[in-house]
Order: sequence, then structure tokens, then C-alpha cells
Amino acid sequence: MASALEGFVILKFIVNQKSTLQYVILLVAFLFVSSCGGQSGRFVSTVPPAPPTSLSFKTTDQGLLVSWRPVPEALKYTLFWGPEKSEFRRLVESKSPAVLIKGIPNGVLNYFAVTSSSAHVESQFSHELPFIYDTDPKNAPVHLQKAQQLAHNGNLREALVHISAAINLDSSNPVYYRERAKLRDQLGLTKAAKNDLEIAEKLYMKKRLTLKQAQVDSPEND
Repeated sequence: MASALEGFVILKFIVNQKSTLQYVILLVAFLFVSSCGGQSGRFVSTVPPAPPTSLSFKTTDQGLLVSWRPVPEALKYTLFWGPEKSEFRRLVESKSPAVLIKGIPNGVLNYFAVTSSSAHVESQFSHELPFIYDTDPKNAPVHLQKAQQLAHNGNLREALVHISAAINLDSSNPVYYRERAKLRDQLGLTKAAKNDLEIAEKLYMKKRLTLKQAQVDSPEND
């Protein structure tokens, strides 16, 4: 670490030199020493903090809540998003590891990433994740159709995002869970696919029991 006294000694030594080459070399050394410490003489780190991890999304009535795991060295975060991969059109800064985005369009697939920043340097982007904000239950069948089209074209991850949006809008439809199970299985997410199939079977069973009860309660059976 360099102090103001050390800088003064170097500068005085430079003035006493007659060699131009020595003058240049020592001047560079002085500037380097000065840049390594502020007025307090402390070293200023240029090592970027780690990028945030564990991005998660929650649809609320106020907007889309995006959160992530805090980074210990970070003083602030910047959230980026846009409708194309790695082509972000919007950003917002936050001192906390969460941002509530208001006014985001319904039913649009966006890609999200976030960086963390210290006092002097910004991290790399976090892992980019897609998500669809949608609050209209009538759009659930639309997302199913888009998921099937995307899957047919080989875009399995985007298809998974659309079918998950359908489930968020209508969590009682077993068809959506079966479709998501199929996609997850193709992506190698075996455990998650099995869980979706179990949910679908329970929902089918519930529907069958409801139908039977409706038949028993029918006036024709009185």
C-alpha cells in the first residue's frame, strides 16, 4: 500500500534526476503508486464481484418481481431484460437483490440477466433466464399452442417457459402438466417431469370424482 509520504519521496527523487529516461520511468512509477491508493492510502480493488445467481420470478398484481441471491461485495445491482437473447432493451438499478418491474407487457417472453457492482467495477452478466409475465387466465390456451409450436421446431426451453405460463394462469388443468412433463423429460429434467405427471394424475382423478359425484346428484337418479 502507498501513502502520501511515499508519493512525496518518489516525486522528490524524480526532481533530483538528470536522466530523461530515469525521469520518465520514475514518473510512471509515481503515477502507479498514486493510483493504488486514495487519500486514506488504501488499496482500491479492481477485481469485479461475482455475478448474481438464483434468479427467480413472481407474478404479482403490481408487476413482475425479480429477485436473486445477494452478492456480499456488491453495492448495487443492474437488472437487464429484453425480448431477444443477449439483446437487452431495458435496465434498472437497485441497491437490494430484488426489483419490481411495473408496466411489463402481458404474455411476452423476455430474457433477464443481472450484474452486481462494487464501488469501482461491475461483474459479468448472470446466467440469462427467460420468463413470461401474464395475468390473464384466458391466455392459458394460447401459451399451450405456442409451447407446442416451439417444441415442434425444436425450441424446447422457450416452449417450457410458455407451458409454465399456462400453468401459472390455470393450475387446475392436467393437460398443461402433462405437456410440461413431456418437455422436461426431453430436456433431461427427469425428476421434475415425474413430479408433473404425478400432479396431472391427481388432477385427472379429482375431475373423475367430481364427474361421478355430479352424476350421483343428478335429478335423473332420484
